[in-house]
Amino acid sequence: MSIFETMTLSIALGTDAFSVAIACGCGARELSRKKVIKVSSVIALFHIFMPLIGLYGAGFLEKLLLNLFNIQGELDNVFSLIGSGLLILLGFYMIVERWLEKEEEPCNFHLAGWGLLLLATSVSIDSLSVGIGLGMLGNINPMITLIIGPVAGLMMSAGLRCGSRIGCFIGDKAQLLGGFVLILLGLHFTGLI
Repeated sequence: MSIFETMTLSIALGTDAFSVAIACGCGARELSRKKVIKVSSVIALFHIFMPLIGLYGAGFLEKLLLNLFNIQGELDNVFSLIGSGLLILLGFYMIVERWLEKEEEPCNFHLAGWGLLLLATSVSIDSLSVGIGLGMLGNINPMITLIIGPVAGLMMSAGLRCGSRIGCFIGDKAQLLGGFVLILLGLHFTGLI
């Protein structure tokens, strides 16, 4: 993956964290700097580990199937198409999810303890799916998660700091943009664009 593809993917994955942070920032007047750093750091860590789990899980599954069926060439092409398809489906899911939500939901998470872990899991579950898709594409350097995580953390921080100032309507548009970007990346990895 090129650095451009990695940064594009990182920003697309960070849009979910950003949109949730905007909602949390709209609900709370002003969060302390310490709280913003803590929440953003946890989000960044989850966006590092969740794609890693997906990458290595997909690699393990591929090796298992190769050992069972011994069909190297055909399986590589199938996994590549499945990986690209997962990125496209996740992009469509992000778009449809925003269209189905009629009302802006307030931040229902407590930004400490179990609430913070639940928030981190919910905004990074997309990263797990993307990790699986990238693992199926093959030859993806796991170090890209060291870019994905900090970008998501920075986007969370920006959303929390600016949520009360820039208005609650921006979060929806960020997630829609992230969905479109994932669709384009999926199409790019299939070779269609």
